[in-house]
Amino acid sequence: MTAPLVLLGCGYTLTRWALVEARSGREVIATTREASRRALLEGAGVRVLSLDDALSRAGDAHVVDSVPPDAGLDAHFAQVLSRARPARLVYLSSTGVYGAARGRVDETTPVDPTSASARGRLEAEARFLPVGASVLRIAGIYGPGRNTAGRMKAGTLRIPESGGGRVSRVHVDDLVEAVRVVLERGAPGEVYCVADRRPATQEETAVWLSEHLGLPMPPRVPLESLHESLRGDRSIVAAKLEALGWTPRYPDFTTGFVAALEEEARG
Repeated sequence: MTAPLVLLGCGYTLTRWALVEARSGREVIATTREASRRALLEGAGVRVLSLDDALSRAGDAHVVDSVPPDAGLDAHFAQVLSRARPARLVYLSSTGVYGAARGRVDETTPVDPTSASARGRLEAEARFLPVGASVLRIAGIYGPGRNTAGRMKAGTLRIPESGGGRVSRVHVDDLVEAVRVVLERGAPGEVYCVADRRPATQEETAVWLSEHLGLPMPPRVPLESLHESLRGDRSIVAAKLEALGWTPRYPDFTTGFVAALEEEARG
């Protein structure tokens, strides 16, 4: 019998997965603060509960925690989950923990706690790893309704004057599959990086979108004016995850952007 699925913090990624699992007949319990997501989830048969009620169902379940550190709930969650003893536990973190690291980056790369956001993620990881969580450090997530094409169409996309360094990404459906694989075959207490196989500069993605959408190239701006996550130059390597049997359906941004745009066109 398939274990119930408890999803803490159903945002973009976990909502997408919850809908698929619930429609397949699996028992799915979720939490969300957004009324629109709640309606969508309940319409698919997901049980939307308060955080404490969802945590009370964690025993022997597969639990995925996507609540960001700034919610201030990590210590409480870790304490409750250490007692509840879920069958499997996955914490969704970020490759932002590598901070200023450049070049090839994987699980052995030293983390960089310089920024407050990186420290928050690392502190959360340190709480969940000892209670048996598998941690996913995730590159930039994109997909239908959440991708660079939307910003280009809206005229809000900017790229660095230099073209920018390499940025790693992962399509939301590949991330969902990564969570599924780690829940099934990942090791408790281990960290796994999640990214597609082809990091690309912001200029590369902008040129491709400009040609594909028939739109002008976006304006160029000083690198320091962009968000810190867009100022680096690194290639996130997911070899450890692929060794578990995960294979990205969208190995680079071109295949992923096409899929996202096609799904958006279908409504």
